[in-house]
Amino acid sequence: MSKSIAVSQQSQQLHDVQEAVKSIMGATQLKAADYNKVFRSTLAAIQKVVTIEIAPGDLSLLKKSGYKLCFAKKVGTEDYNVVWQSYNAYLSNNEFSWTPQYQLFASNVFKENVQVKVSTNIVNIGLGQTSTLDEHGLLSSAVTGGPNTSMTFVNDYAPIHPGINQLSTGIDGTQVSTPIYVAVDQVVTGNTVLTPVETILVWFEQNVQTSTMFSTSRSKAIEIDLTFDNTAGRLYEDGQWKTV
Repeated sequence: MSKSIAVSQQSQQLHDVQEAVKSIMGATQLKAADYNKVFRSTLAAIQKVVTIEIAPGDLSLLKKSGYKLCFAKKVGTEDYNVVWQSYNAYLSNNEFSWTPQYQLFASNVFKENVQVKVSTNIVNIGLGQTSTLDEHGLLSSAVTGGPNTSMTFVNDYAPIHPGINQLSTGIDGTQVSTPIYVAVDQVVTGNTVLTPVETILVWFEQNVQTSTMFSTSRSKAIEIDLTFDNTAGRLYEDGQWKTV
């Protein structure tokens, strides 16, 4: 099975979830708040979960040296370029998860080792949806349109860097939507297709913050592909990554 087929299946699964909840809403006359509650609980069933274990000796060394546990998410075929989350309060067993809930924005700047600066408004957007940045620099509410495995950014403004937030649940149980991607190069007017990929990068790094942009490879990082799975586990022991 190819990755494109798997992503398409995930998109269809999310679409089916949305339609099922809408059906329930229509049958039971749920209020909007109830719809959101049901939708979020159903999304939890298709979340991706990564468990990171750290051996005792490595944990002590990493903590003493001020290293943070970091995650990044892939978009399209481009290199990872934003620290999705970084944590200093990690322990021997750490669970990080996410669901296919996205937000679209644009930034005037991509600069390495600087935190993302959102320049436009932020809009909620899903796979198979499109948002337009108008001539005034305002992003429209997302509407259906474009490839069902991607989000489409229509630029009617000027050259700018589109970006994506994604919802995650951190190792501390906190749920937050933060940047996973900012285009390194500005996009000109027209359509740009953005395709999140269910592959993440995990590594340890000193002096780094969530939402920091980067363009160089990370030291001793491991890539975890969850295109075909919903869960994965890795062990960091003796300075090496191992599958568990």
